Amino acid sequence: MKQTLVIVTHPHIDQSVVNKRWIEELEKHPDQFTVHQIYEAYPDGVIDVAKEQALVEEHENLVFQFPVYWFNCPPLLKQWLDEVLAYGWAYGSTGDKLKNKKFMLALSAGGQEQVYSESGDYQISLDKIFVPFELTALYV
Repeated sequence: MKQTLVIVTHPHIDQSVVNKRWIEELEKHPDQFTVHQIYEAYPDGVIDVAKEQALVEEHENLVFQFPVYWFNCPPLLKQWLDEVLAYGWAYGSTGDKLKNKKFMLALSAGGQEQVYSESGDYQISLDKIFVPFELTALYV
């Protein structure tokens, strides 16, 4: 079982600086990380749920890597979460496939750190913006 699955969700990875650099570094350690770019894997937006679930099961940890996209994640990641984290697999009376897995976020943001604070332009921190991810991890 590989250690960490990094689910990269960047709708315009060719224009990225930070996310491309992270991918380059992660790919230097294929024994530790599997880099899975879902916009590349599913350009038509049709997700192979069984394939994704099998990939998740092969790893101990999950990292969701993405740019902050309208104070949320890019749409394909939301779709991935909705479809892959299915009842009976991720949660529910028989949904135990994510039990004891660690979840992490690797976020890139176009703004400076201070804009994501109570006194900043957006008047809220990234920690608060991404509480739904924390709740999802706790739920599954």
